Amino acid sequence: MYVRVSFDTKPDLLLHLMTKEWQLELPKLLISVHGGLQNFELQPKLKQVFGKGLIKAAMTTGAWIFTGGVNTGVIRHVGDALKDHASKSRGKICTIGIAPWGIVENQEDLIGRDVVRPYQTMSNPMSKLTVLNSMHSHFILADNGTTGKYGAEVKLRRQLEKHISLQKINTSKSAAVPTHASRQIG
Repeated sequence: MYVRVSFDTKPDLLLHLMTKEWQLELPKLLISVHGGLQNFELQPKLKQVFGKGLIKAAMTTGAWIFTGGVNTGVIRHVGDALKDHASKSRGKICTIGIAPWGIVENQEDLIGRDVVRPYQTMSNPMSKLTVLNSMHSHFILADNGTTGKYGAEVKLRRQLEKHISLQKINTSKSAAVPTHASRQIG
């Protein structure tokens, strides 16, 4: 599922969309993965430890994972971990990519209201745009009218993460949603 929104959309509206329209349960933990967009290789053992740790953290806590949503850099490694997890037919993990609309390749596949279409995830090596990572369950695409530039999503993501962290989760102690940021350098 995806939605294209203005870069200045209020976080309470986005959370309403996520919980009411997408019917996502409010997370007990928000894992925010940040990192470079440059592609890099991880040694197999490190890749396995990273993937297993991320999946275990998400599964055991009922977390949402936030990433930049595109199929490059550390986000590609998150996608690989999700793919490995999905191949073992375990529970679904809510992984939300928050990306700028202006950098998305094959945008024409995503235009329309209440449409279901296949999205081409093969990237064109000659393009300055990038494809979305297909292992994500949801996407929020922030549009500020630019093409080929990152940045439209930064403030939106930060505000949404803060808003979610202020929500009360259903526990006997009525705690707020904790946020954990993971930064991978690539």
